[in-house]
Amino acid sequence: MSNYKADEQRLRDLATGQETKWRLFYEDMRSPFRLFFLKYTGLDSATVNVLYQDAVVVLHRKVSNGDLVAPLKSSLKTYLFGVGKMLYRKQNGQIAKWEDEIPEIAISPSVEDKIAREERAIWVTHLLNQLDEKCQDLLRKVYLEDYTMDMLAEELQLSGAGAVRKRKFDCLNRLRKLVN
Repeated sequence: MSNYKADEQRLRDLATGQETKWRLFYEDMRSPFRLFFLKYTGLDSATVNVLYQDAVVVLHRKVSNGDLVAPLKSSLKTYLFGVGKMLYRKQNGQIAKWEDEIPEIAISPSVEDKIAREERAIWVTHLLNQLDEKCQDLLRKVYLEDYTMDMLAEELQLSGAGAVRKRKFDCLNRLRKLVN
């Protein structure tokens, strides 16, 4: 007799391959997984997100191939975290000091989105700082201070809005090159 009836039912639901069941599972497990791996591995948020994606893909394959079936010897969450640990060890060749606890506190998607936005803002600021002063000033005024092209043409003493758009295009191309 299994102690994981709810997980076994969820496993049967996942085995049907319904996208809505997988999406719900994905959302339910994302925050605890992220919390655990951010705490114990020292990986950055983006790397933990990739690790999570990989772990879910492995779990999906196991369920789809019939390699993971009832009766379960642990919860699906524990299994997913175990897959994540194995992937982490393979990818990094490191042994982390894992605790047996798996966090139950979930971070709401809005909080995760805020964290992701803050990380992107830091990255964009870093990239902007690599541009020359004129491009930095132009892009800040266009995107952060909502200057119109006509206002910028007057302030920068350019011939018109078209010249400002051309300069903005050139600055954005430099920024794109930094990203690549």
